[in-house]
Amino acid sequence: MKTKKQKPFHIKNIIALFLVYLVLFGVLFAMIDYYAYDIINPLLFVIISVISAIIATFIHSKSRKKTKADELASDIKEIL
Repeated sequence: MKTKKQKPFHIKNIIALFLVYLVLFGVLFAMIDYYAYDIINPLLFVIISVISAIIATFIHSKSRKKTKADELASDIKEIL
């Protein structure tokens, strides 16, 4: 049985996916920071957002499943 070879991700696609996930986690943690009333340092939320976006991009690129994030990434890829 032949297996279908999948195309490797291009660097533009990876950057676009990273930006999608960075915005997603950035907004999520910004809302948490807003409701935390500056109890927690906002820099911590920025660092967590970037790390979460890197992890999500890595997992997404390894799974190779098409999701809504890919549709958003294709729109961003056109801009890049």
